[in-house]
Parts: sequence; structure tokens; C-alpha cells
Amino acid sequence: MPRRALLSLAIALMLVVPAAIAGAAKIGGPDPATRVWTEWPHRVTCGWGHSFDPVAVFSGPAGAERGKLPSERALRRFLAREILDWVPKHGWRRLAESNGYAQFAAGRLRRGVETMTFRRVKGRWKWQSYSGGCLPGTVRRGIPAITWDLASDQPPLTPETRSILVELGPGECSSGKPKAPRLQKPEIREQNGALLLSLWVRPLPPGFYTCEGIVEPPVRIELPEPLGERELLDGGTYPPRPAAEPDPER
Repeated sequence: MPRRALLSLAIALMLVVPAAIAGAAKIGGPDPATRVWTEWPHRVTCGWGHSFDPVAVFSGPAGAERGKLPSERALRRFLAREILDWVPKHGWRRLAESNGYAQFAAGRLRRGVETMTFRRVKGRWKWQSYSGGCLPGTVRRGIPAITWDLASDQPPLTPETRSILVELGPGECSSGKPKAPRLQKPEIREQNGALLLSLWVRPLPPGFYTCEGIVEPPVRIELPEPLGERELLDGGTYPPRPAAEPDPER
């Protein structure tokens, strides 16, 4: 091969290989959110009965589809069959595994991760379910937090703000019963220079409930001190979600 061609090939490899390595690191490395939120006081869940430590799971490398555990091998076989051809083929993380169930996630936390659940049946792991767009919910005493947004009647936040009006996000089906009477004591804490507000509601008594949409009045939450220059965040998800500003035209 002529010397000029060899030189061109070497330059091309110098450009392609680092780009490929960077791409692999982007897919399989720690989630960027864990570099900001390096600790979290609660476990979280992705719509499944078992919770996990979000920092431990998402700060480590991805690639559960290359793992050696029986559940990970089942994930690899399932991906190879391309039954769900839109799901990522690489970059999966094992969130939790217990009592014959295993859950995996792929994607970035800020955008909402895709999850798949596998179940062990007669000694063999089988695919059970898929879900997209999970923002891991903060769990306290076995109950996932609900999300919230600033109410339309909430004045603009200022450093002097001592209380806020919030609209409670969706929760379990309740046959049209409001969530506000079941609201537990809010958890308000400062972390990373922001003020995090997390809300939980008491579970309903056992029984059958239909899913009916209702319009609930906003709930007033008292802050322990003036907001100051801190950003107000919803600590009900990991990473915490910026509180949506009210629409002035609503």
C-alpha cells in the first residue's frame, strides 16, 4: 500500500477509534445525574414492587445484557430475538431482583428510562412486561411519592416565599376520592443548594377502586423558612424534578 494511503488510513483510525470509545462510554457509563446527585436518602422504584438504590445502580457501568446471571442471560436472549425492535440492544442495568422477578432499565434518567421485567417460571426466566418513560419514584416506608406542580394560583416564587400552592400529581386509582385528605407530612430538605419537597399520601384501605379523573383544589404547603435563592425541586423522583411554573394564562 502506498505510504500516502497508509498515512490516510492511520489518521482515519485515530479519528474513528476514540469516537467509538467515547460513544461506548456514553452508552454504558454512569448516568450524568449521578454526578450531580451523588447521594439520596431513600430507595426508589420504577412501578414495580421492589425498590433499589438509584445512586448505586446508575453510577456504575451499564451492560447487564452481557452479564452471567441467569436473569441477565434471559435479557440477552430476549434482545437477540428482537421481539420489541424499538428497545435498546445495549446499555441495560439490573435495577432489582427478588422473589423470582428481575427488572432492568436502559436510557438516561432525565428523559425517563425504559424498563423490562422478567419472571422465573419453573426454573426458567421469561420476559413479562415492558414500560417506558420511568422517572424513578422516591419510596418511604414502602410507599412511592407522588409528583406535584405549582398551582395556577401560585404567585411567582421570590426569596421571601414561605408557602406554596401545589397541585398533586397522579396516584393510585381511588374511585374519585381526593388525595388531599390522605396527604402525609411533607418532607422538605436542602440538598445541593436546592430545596426539595417530597409528598406522600396514605394508601387507601384494601378493596376495588375504579380510575376516575377528578379536579382537586390545590394544597398549601408551608416552607420551614423563606425560599431564599434556592431552586424549588420535586424530591419525589430521582433525580429531583424542577417544579413546573404555573401557566399565567390558565
